[in-house]
Parts: sequence; structure tokens; C-alpha cells
Amino acid sequence: MKPKTIYTIIVLLAITLSIMAQYILPALVHASDNSRVKAKIGVQISGERIIRAKSKQRLNAGDAVRLYVHSETSCYLYIIHTDGNNVSLLNITEQKIQSSTLILPSAQSFYEIDGKSSMERFTIICSPEKIGEISSMESKTLTQEEWSNLEHTLQKKSAILNDEEQEDSFSISGNVASIAGNVRGIDGSSSSIKSSSGINDDPFLKELQIFSGNGLVIKTYEFQIKK
Repeated sequence: MKPKTIYTIIVLLAITLSIMAQYILPALVHASDNSRVKAKIGVQISGERIIRAKSKQRLNAGDAVRLYVHSETSCYLYIIHTDGNNVSLLNITEQKIQSSTLILPSAQSFYEIDGKSSMERFTIICSPEKIGEISSMESKTLTQEEWSNLEHTLQKKSAILNDEEQEDSFSISGNVASIAGNVRGIDGSSSSIKSSSGINDDPFLKELQIFSGNGLVIKTYEFQIKK
């Protein structure tokens, strides 16, 4: 092979690699970024005082909780509750307006803990795609074992990360509207919902933590109940 031919091949190869670096690699990085889902999530506890809930915490009978979810992009928002025996779908909402925040049971009410169960567990899921197994819970009741297996599968799919300190975090700006989801009481009725004087422009929104996951975000809050 002549030196000139070798030189031509090297030049063509360099041009090809340059094109790949300019177009293909950024596309791959962008696709990777798109697989990450972010949401601001928090649970407010109203008892002797109003505080932000930890992932695992002890509550007293008579305490009340309110859930907040604000996804970075349009998502399906699912809230599942279990007391260790019964599993219920508290809400399924497709968030399309990015300035809206899901507040359950509402900005003016709380879920009241009656103390009949020793544990109350809330699972919050944000997914860009509809999750058929959870959506079916609107008409089908899952056993505790079935839900535990499904929850474990979703957790394996998306290892959650606390992104609160990352530079690329997103903010909630402007007047935030509360999403009116198909709210249910934690016992399947309205008796567990306690009214309050809350308003949509809630200062608690500023305290929400940012979480992210691969493909979806799943965050749990488990409360041991002291009777």
C-alpha cells in the first residue's frame, strides 16, 4: 500500500471519529440523562408540632400526615399505603403541568393516624411510563405479599439517590397549584382524612428533598405507631 493511500485512510478515519464524537456520543449522554427521573418529595407530620418526616419514624395515635410530590417532568404519580395487612392505592395521577404539586389528601387536610395498626407505610412512585401492575390496583386488590414483591422489583429497577446537594437540582417557582387526584382515605373511606387550614402556597414546599432514580423514583416512608 502506498504511503499516500495510508495517509488518506488515516484522514478519513479521523474525520469519522470526529463526527462520532460530535453527534453520537452526545446523543448517548442525552439518552442517559433522560433515563434519570427527579422529584421533590416530602411528608409533613402534624402532632405536637408540625415537622418534616424522616424515612422511618415513630408516630403517636392521633398524629396526622400530609404527602407532597412534585416531579421535574410530566410523570405518573402513584401513592400506595399499607398497614402490614391491607394494601390500598391512595392515588394515581398523571401530572402534565410542571407547576403543579400533588398534595395528599389535600392542601387543606391530613391523613389521621388512628392507632389501630402498629405500622403505616406510604410508597411514592414517579414514573414517566404508566405502570400497569399499579394501575390495575384501581379495580384489583393486591395482597401484602404481592405488593411486597412488586415494590421490591421496582426498587431494584431504580436505585434511589438523594440529589439535594447536586448542582443540577430543579426548583419550584411561581404559584404552585395542588393537583386534585382521586384521593382515598388510608382505610378506604373518608374517615381518616382530617381537615386543616392549609393553603396551596405552603412554606413546606421549600423543605422538600430532591430524589432521583433510574427510570423511575420510588420513595417509602414507614411509621411505627405508638398507641
